[in-house]
Amino acid sequence: MTSLASDRRGAVYVEFLIAVVPFLIFVLCAIQSALLEFANLATIRAASAAARSAVVVLDDDPRFYQGEARNSAQPGGARMDAIRRAASNVLAALPGASPASMATQLKITFPSSGSGRERASFGPDDMVTVRVGYLFPCIVPAARQIMCRGGTIEGATAQPGFSLMQVDATLPNQGARYSYGGGGQ
Repeated sequence: MTSLASDRRGAVYVEFLIAVVPFLIFVLCAIQSALLEFANLATIRAASAAARSAVVVLDDDPRFYQGEARNSAQPGGARMDAIRRAASNVLAALPGASPASMATQLKITFPSSGSGRERASFGPDDMVTVRVGYLFPCIVPAARQIMCRGGTIEGATAQPGFSLMQVDATLPNQGARYSYGGGGQ
């Protein structure tokens, strides 16, 4: 009969658990890292799509945007909604993205160079900078607590388990120096 101190049965199982837990966490973090990079690339593409949409939509005929003035983007306005749709269509491919979540996780702004304020109007030859901020929900268990510590998007603080992706894209405004027929400016 052997004493408990000299009993070696089960040692392999303990060694296995000691080795497999860090390896499993490493694999989960690698998967979450790949998803974060995918979200970053999608946010870059969404910013590009929003900027391309903005330079066309801003000077388009007011009849198509509920009479909103040309070269202006008001929060909640029809022109801003069209620009927002361009970005959200790209981000819809991300895991955890849904039309309902886009309302709180996606923010489109037009930062002004130097002043720190948002722009609301543009000239025909102005450079249009669109900032896309997206709160990506981290979905991999264990890795989300390690890698996704939250963030803020336009003053709203995200809970841990989200990662803030923020990208600017700039293009020249496609403004025209003519007025549209049929009541446009």
